[in-house]
Amino acid sequence: MTDDFTQCMATNTRRAARAVSRRYDRELRAFGVTAAQFALLGSLLTHEDRPVSELAEFHVMERTSLTRNLDVLERRGLISCRHAETGNGRLSRLTPKGRELLDALVPQWRQAQQDMRHEISDEEFSIAIKVLQRLAAI
Repeated sequence: MTDDFTQCMATNTRRAARAVSRRYDRELRAFGVTAAQFALLGSLLTHEDRPVSELAEFHVMERTSLTRNLDVLERRGLISCRHAETGNGRLSRLTPKGRELLDALVPQWRQAQQDMRHEISDEEFSIAIKVLQRLAAI
């Protein structure tokens, strides 16, 4: 029996994730943010003051990668961070400058979403999102 490594779920998922991330990075480059940083800004819009551990879990990121991205966003004045009242957690929220940038980024993100829908059909896009969400919950 010969294994067909071209059918490996892990390899194909990683390749697709990198390709999609590169595409979104290109769309957002003019604004000086990466796709990962945009995702953080977007999640802070609706979930302010979440501890780093929750953000890391939600974004399936290593805490060190998340912290590095939060540091960049904080240095740029896009988010503000403070220590949690208990423990040594770090809580983040968008600043007015961060909200302004996010407002400017959303049309670019919408265009990137539309471009991805053109790469595959609307139905395949919806199915892909559902499958990816299900896999992320494993």
